[in-house]
Amino acid sequence: MQPFELNPTFCFTLLGTLFIYLWTRPPRWSLVPILILAALLRLLCQRSMGGLGNYFGVRWISWGAFLGIATLLVIACRAISSRGSDKRSWTQTFYAGSIFPMLALLDGYSVPLNIWLRPKTYDAFLLRFDGSLGFQPSFVLGHRLLQNPTLWNVTTVVYYALPFAVSLVYASDRVRIRKPVAVLLLFLVITIVGFAQYGVYPAVGPRHAFARSYPDKPPSMAQIVLQPISVPDSPRNCMPSLHFAGALLVWWNSRQWRVWGRWLAALFLLATAFSTLALGEHYLSDLIVAIPFALIFQASCTIAVPWSERMRWQPISIGVSLTILWMLLLRFGVNWFEISRLLPWTLILVTVVWSIMLERRLSIAAAGAIARVQNA
Repeated sequence: MQPFELNPTFCFTLLGTLFIYLWTRPPRWSLVPILILAALLRLLCQRSMGGLGNYFGVRWISWGAFLGIATLLVIACRAISSRGSDKRSWTQTFYAGSIFPMLALLDGYSVPLNIWLRPKTYDAFLLRFDGSLGFQPSFVLGHRLLQNPTLWNVTTVVYYALPFAVSLVYASDRVRIRKPVAVLLLFLVITIVGFAQYGVYPAVGPRHAFARSYPDKPPSMAQIVLQPISVPDSPRNCMPSLHFAGALLVWWNSRQWRVWGRWLAALFLLATAFSTLALGEHYLSDLIVAIPFALIFQASCTIAVPWSERMRWQPISIGVSLTILWMLLLRFGVNWFEISRLLPWTLILVTVVWSIMLERRLSIAAAGAIARVQNA
């Protein structure tokens, strides 16, 4: 029998479901049926499916799927058997724990449709822009990664783990009375819009688009023809990088955490940037575009600041403008960046610094608004 492989990203998503449940401070006895159900589900899967998969860490990463499913079953039973306010509380917890796995399933089913709608991708344009920087970041990091199997294994785990980090942000946000950002809405909307955006600018990453040369032999600038290319069976999930945008939003929304948690969020952001490039799933250009793209939704969901305030609508308008500008330049103006390396690096610097400054000002305004309400 061909072994069945549990998707590692989905396993981390369901592991996040368990932690969302734990953050509600449930009675300890409720963990016993979760552990028993998870063990039974794992045993059943191994017996009936012929295995769990063969990727690095599958023996422990796969536990996330069984623990998450068991958690949802226990919460559902409590919601059905409870009455009154307890029933509403358990129903809300079930909704909170199931929303991200359901969204992941919907995104997964959208991949074949996106491939069918956009059979050709714009990877050559992204590779050409990265080359205008003087080197190919994804090829350089990918080559280094292949020389160190241990680092490669750890990097793949970091790449899988984004949904778990998002769940931690959401779980910690639920315990606050006053919330500067609507975290659940934030991650739901950016995911939905991001997947729709993949159809506007389809790209798959150098590992898939240039499989014959990645990562040891990056094409020269003369070899990169600026035209759409056919890449069958690869998800169009590259531009902008929702992986990097998600990690950036995790960092932006970890300000309420303790210092060590804040540092871990920053480390996760850097590790995600490295993994997306080194694994050949993204280009540096689409990571840069992800910054103003994330800013749009961070500002849109910062509910502590009124819409009438400049601190809220200015980041949105500038984030939209920068995102559209980058999309147009990466589709129709890539040749302009080859005039001088100063041009692409300047645009990158302006985009990164401007976006971070706007988000910082927005977060300060949100913190001030919440402090005024609490002191009133």
